Amino acid sequence: MDLQTMKHDLAHRSRRGLPNILAGVGLWSAFGALGLLLPDTPQRALIYLFGTGLLLPLGLLLAALLRVDLFAKGNPLAQLGGYLGGLQILFIPLMVGAYLATPQFVPWYLGVLLGAHFLPFAWLYESRAYLVGALGTSGAAALTGWLAPTLTFVATPFAVAGVLLVTALLLWRETAADHAAAAPFQLHGAENAPR
Repeated sequence: MDLQTMKHDLAHRSRRGLPNILAGVGLWSAFGALGLLLPDTPQRALIYLFGTGLLLPLGLLLAALLRVDLFAKGNPLAQLGGYLGGLQILFIPLMVGAYLATPQFVPWYLGVLLGAHFLPFAWLYESRAYLVGALGTSGAAALTGWLAPTLTFVATPFAVAGVLLVTALLLWRETAADHAAAAPFQLHGAENAPR
């Protein structure tokens, strides 16, 4: 299997990681709602730091409900996708330092980190949606952090959730196009299958 075939297979079987993006929409929306409800204390930043740990379990749950094979078993690039997804773990010391130094900017830092994390997925899935997600999420987080620093626990999560929603819609469109392109091959294979 050549690289192009592996990338296409991974994108098709994992639906380009759409369940994880949908989980991100929900998680960042919840962060925004909590920003409206919780008092203005540095401990709110801890909710972000610990709450981001819910992203993978939520993504796996959505993948199971949607019957999506996020791990694309048997595809050699699936392991690379796992490594790319897990890279954010290396930034835990940076986020702890951010919390200790400037807890009010933790949403901003996490948003920019999330956006940067999407960039390699644009190549892996050959997806413009991830490019939009990378630039849009980083830009939205940075702009809300700079323009509304006192509202970063509300403005940043809702802005990031909005960009993630647009990214999810674009991924859904790309995935639908993949399935439409694969359908003639599946039908042709079914017609020629032994009975």
